[in-house]
Amino acid sequence: MSDVTKHIEAIYREKFGQLIALTLQRFPGLGIESVEDIVQETFAEAQTRWPEQGLPENPSGWLYTACKNKSINLLKKNARIENLSAAENMAADEDEITEYGFKDAQLLMLVACCHPQLPPKTQVILALKYSANLKVENIALQFGVGLDSVEKTLYRARQKLKTEALILSAGGYGYSRERLSIVHKVIYLIFNEGYRQPGEKINQGRRLCEDALTLNKYLLDSKWCNPETKALQSLMLFNMARFNTRFDVEGNAIELEYQNRDHWDRTVIQLAHQLLVESEDTQFSPYHLEAAIAFVHCSAKKLEDTDWAAICKYYEVLLKVYPSPFAEINYAVALQYNHQDIKAFRILMDLNQNPYFNKLPILATSIHKYYLRMGKNQ
Repeated sequence: MSDVTKHIEAIYREKFGQLIALTLQRFPGLGIESVEDIVQETFAEAQTRWPEQGLPENPSGWLYTACKNKSINLLKKNARIENLSAAENMAADEDEITEYGFKDAQLLMLVACCHPQLPPKTQVILALKYSANLKVENIALQFGVGLDSVEKTLYRARQKLKTEALILSAGGYGYSRERLSIVHKVIYLIFNEGYRQPGEKINQGRRLCEDALTLNKYLLDSKWCNPETKALQSLMLFNMARFNTRFDVEGNAIELEYQNRDHWDRTVIQLAHQLLVESEDTQFSPYHLEAAIAFVHCSAKKLEDTDWAAICKYYEVLLKVYPSPFAEINYAVALQYNHQDIKAFRILMDLNQNPYFNKLPILATSIHKYYLRMGKNQ
């Protein structure tokens, strides 16, 4: 594989969703399916031309201009003339094709996907697909469902958008409070997807985590910031402070008890704690609880100092307000450290009976560690 081809693949992973967002923002009447086809076609054209002609001086600008021209041609073909003359004579704004412009468009796309006339779960899946550019299999893993379930949800969403003429638009910076909770959920899942990437994909994982932090920072600095926004940023920062200690130089995972806590970023931990304190409110979100758990971990100078009883209590509340298999697995691990092995084993075995959850590597690892702790090495 040539260096140019590798570069195209890297740009595709990073910019695909953002290009859809920018194009759809400029031409909302085209619809998401048409814009997705245009962006795919543009990347295919880059794969043909760039290896022969060399990389453009501004690859992102080249891609966006190509998408813009293809969009205008499609509007002409379909005799769609709304705003066509203005768009046809308008050069790509320099602000749009800067890194800031792409990130800005990504957040607008995220908000746009959280359309109130779509079911909440559909909003999240749509945003993960078209804003975060996650693959269907990665989205399925986040929800603990099969690939066909996610594909059907995306198909029904596209059909609804088409038949009901719903336009995915954020209306400038019109973040509505009814969309904000879903936006938080998507950002949270983007970060999780990056954080759980294996060692050989650590750079890709870091990029996703940084994307999530950047997107939420936009919200943090906006008038729509609420306690949930601060708690989510706190949670992500607590985890990001430990990011570099999670793998060795060969890409092998280092579990929590073996991580070098001296290398945890104490400045980031302090910032995360400050945000957690500021997020205190009469109502709390799952992010408040997860951030509190992360704070307990980050406060312990060594594993033996960890307040596992407090962590167990946080997980018990979390599972009542926001049950998930990942939280259950982590709760079971915490129970083992809190000397409640039988209860932990029952939770792990119940999850292992589920045809979707029993495929999770983290579940297999947790069961394996349980048997080792019990002296059953076989």
